[in-house]
Amino acid sequence: MSGRVCTLWLSREETRNAINGQMAGEILTCLDALAHDEGVRVLILRGKGRVFCAGGDLNWMLSRDANKAVERPADLLSKLFYSLYYFPKPVIAYVHGFAMGGAMGLVACSDFVVAAEDAFFAFSEVKLGLVPATISPFVVKRIGEFRSRQLMLRGDRISAGEAKDAGLADLLVPALGSGDASGGNPMAERLLTELAGALAANAPLAMQACKALVTKVASADITDDLLAFTSDLLTRISERPEAREGIRAFQEKRRPEWPEGNEIE
Repeated sequence: MSGRVCTLWLSREETRNAINGQMAGEILTCLDALAHDEGVRVLILRGKGRVFCAGGDLNWMLSRDANKAVERPADLLSKLFYSLYYFPKPVIAYVHGFAMGGAMGLVACSDFVVAAEDAFFAFSEVKLGLVPATISPFVVKRIGEFRSRQLMLRGDRISAGEAKDAGLADLLVPALGSGDASGGNPMAERLLTELAGALAANAPLAMQACKALVTKVASADITDDLLAFTSDLLTRISERPEAREGIRAFQEKRRPEWPEGNEIE
């Protein structure tokens, strides 16, 4: 961890970082711990080796032992994506090499997606006789119904540029001539550091409240109850020590010194 920014690495290089039960469980444990760690304000999700993630490990997902388990692979993956989607702090994913299948759930649940220009993305399930079921709620949230239909029905690889146009990626960085191995692209490292640093400088509780607010408002009708909720939220947030420090720092033309505290009332 550096400067309030924590990097969570997918590290199964021999399987191109495919997600199995152990990895999913470890990620869930990390997300829970980091959500309550006041020292962490921003999370970066990355893949070790030459690719970001090959999706769900098919050997694990389709094994007889897995299907007899108390918690089915699909249930564990759904829990993983849900936890990442509702992670209270900003999440940045960096895609190099490729993101395929279940990895698209990690992408869709991240607040910011940075991708190398030579990376590709794919909803590859239909080419295997499968469906992108567990990732679908989060992908449709991110890019919409009909764009999701088109990309999921095609199942083809799409370039980083196409992914950006579709809303799956947000920022692109030039690729390295020999491929973009993790940790080997100075331009990517610089962008990730700058983006994460800018986020980490913001008021931490305000960012958490902002994520929760957008999630709630996105699926709600504009009613008197919703307007009352937003008014009450602004009033409560403005009375917190964090807001008082932020306003005081702005008036005094200095950087704010955010008070510690990790709970939103």
